[in-house]
Amino acid sequence: MGKYDPLTTYLKKQQGNSVVLTFAKIEEIIGAHLAPGERKYFTGWDNRRGGATNNSFLNAGWKTVMVDLENEKVKLQRI
Repeated sequence: MGKYDPLTTYLKKQQGNSVVLTFAKIEEIIGAHLAPGERKYFTGWDNRRGGATNNSFLNAGWKTVMVDLENEKVKLQRI
């Protein structure tokens, strides 16, 4: 089981078409800290396959539509 698998599971259970998650909530869901780069750089959230974070929400059928690095939150939308 990968570090971000709990995020994939969480997103698959969501009822709506969009969700806003704080980085703290994501860390609560995965039971670990986000990688430092995910707090500083957009590339951790850019909807490209390859990175563990991107794969976790893309595999659940979601994509990033807004990333607010300053306030540490991300908005995801169902694909």
